[in-house]
Formats: sequence, C-alpha cells, structure tokens
Amino acid sequence: MKTFTTVVIITLLLALTGFSQNDKKELKARQRLEMAQLIQSGHFKFVARSANSNLGNFNNLSSNYDLTFDSLRVKAYLPYYGRAYSAPYGGGSGGVKFDLTAKKIDQVYNERKKMFVISTELEDSDESYAIFLNTGLDGYADLKIIFRNRQWINYTGTIEKVETSVK
Repeated sequence: MKTFTTVVIITLLLALTGFSQNDKKELKARQRLEMAQLIQSGHFKFVARSANSNLGNFNNLSSNYDLTFDSLRVKAYLPYYGRAYSAPYGGGSGGVKFDLTAKKIDQVYNERKKMFVISTELEDSDESYAIFLNTGLDGYADLKIIFRNRQWINYTGTIEKVETSVK
C-alpha cells in the first residue's frame, strides 16, 4: 500500500511539473506579444538603468530617467556624461532634456534578431538629436543618442507602459 501511494504521489508531482513548464512557455509568449503590441502602439517609455558615454564612462543610474514616446511626441529626461563641443547660451539645461515633436518615427522589426529598431531625428533651437532605440520582445532596450554639439551617449534599460494620469 505504501508503494502504491508513493507511486501515485510521484505521478501527480511529475504531472504538475509538466503543466507548470507549459504555463511558463505560454506566459512568456503572452508577455512577448504584449511587448510587441506596446511598442507598435507608439505609446511607451524607455527607463534608463545605466549610461555609457563615448569617453568610456559607465554609470549605473538610480533615479527615474526616461525617454517617452507618445505618438510623434518625444520627451526626454536623461543624464549626460561626455564632452560638449559648444555650449548653448546660458549653459543649457544640463543633461538631455527636451519635449519635441518628431516629423517621422521609423519603426522596423528585425525578424532574424527578434527586435524592434526605432529611429527618429529631432531638432530644437540649441541642439539636434538622432535617436536610435533597439528593443527586444523581452522588454530590455538600448538607446543611442547622437548630438550635433556633443559626443554620443548610450543607455541601457527597459521598456514600460506610460501611466496616464486622470484629472
């Protein structure tokens, strides 16, 4: 009798383990589909976790630095570590801070690498920005910003939903 109950318990445990593996695969596939839909919607934000400048400086970021895409509107609040070739009048705002409207945002899905490549160009009175965002379906992303008057900088981070506040 003891062997029979032991066999039954082991069989049940093995069956439950098999179901949990299928559930994990389904959950992962669902998360990837949700991430693809979020990126294709054009309403998401990139939250920076680290910055890497052209000078070789690698900095982990602790605050909430982000770049938000809202249709054609792009809003950035990011730190900058690097060399400026010319400073704007008054010293500028420091970091990478802007709220601009893009003429066009290109979004291409690379099937082989299973990642999105998002690029746009923005310009204001002081600076021009070329933005390249590479993001996988797992939610991790790399952001590269090329400036007219400064050295480029690279950020790594994650893609998240934009919280909309109801007033």
